[in-house]
Amino acid sequence: MAKKKPTAPKPGRSAAKPARKSKSAPAKKTKPTRSAGRKAAAVKKVVAKKKAVAARPLKGAPARGGGKTPAKKVNAPKKVVAKKAAAVKKVAVKKAATKPVKKAAASPVKPARQAAPARPAKNVTSKAAEPKPAVVAAKEGPASASPAPKAAPKPAPPPVKKRPMKERVVMEFYLNSSPHALYELLSTPSGFSEWYCQDVDVRGDQYTFLWDGEQEETTLIGRKLGEVIRFRRNDDEDPEAFFEFRVRIDAMTNDVCLVVTDHAWPHEVEETRNLWTSQIETLGRVLGA
Repeated sequence: MAKKKPTAPKPGRSAAKPARKSKSAPAKKTKPTRSAGRKAAAVKKVVAKKKAVAARPLKGAPARGGGKTPAKKVNAPKKVVAKKAAAVKKVAVKKAATKPVKKAAASPVKPARQAAPARPAKNVTSKAAEPKPAVVAAKEGPASASPAPKAAPKPAPPPVKKRPMKERVVMEFYLNSSPHALYELLSTPSGFSEWYCQDVDVRGDQYTFLWDGEQEETTLIGRKLGEVIRFRRNDDEDPEAFFEFRVRIDAMTNDVCLVVTDHAWPHEVEETRNLWTSQIETLGRVLGA
């Protein structure tokens, strides 16, 4: 289809007038509500925060100018310290100004000593030739310390004299008797008067055996009923000497055995044996009766 060509305006007619602008009435001003004001304030706060965050430099990152972020200056305490230091300096200056300056006394100039005349050189060769005596220094303690006096030796104790010791004599006699009857004759005053002595005086542990014009004082030092009795002579020189009667039954034959133990000097051993043998014979006769 062919396009229509635009038609030119006719010459007798004027151009179309432009349309008049319509004057609109001014818009009425509306009062902002409370909710709108609150929203606007919130938006302002958010925008301000974003600006502050954007303005803060990152930690460790250089500032925009290329340098490091300057540290915050604490002016208040430094000013106080500076003021105190200035006050102290002023006080020190005032004290220094008030003190009088002592002038150093001029030291007197000592006169120069005159050089002593030169001494003649000593003959060194003569001294070197002389032999020096050898001196041996003895080791000594301090001069004030005096030597301690030696303690006098203690006298040696006198030698202890050994007391004479008697020999022990042991004899056994088999008797035809009961152990009880034999022990009665060996331990009672009436029993002793039948075979050992004429009479016996007993006072506690003190036994005094009596003969015609003679006596023997003894002390009872040990006893076991029905078995053993022991005496010690009061005038015996040997403190360990004693005489004893012991009744024993032979385990093999069941015979009654009397064991007599006594002490005697070496040269009197045989005589002691004979004396006890005669005494036990008398005892045997009493038991047989």
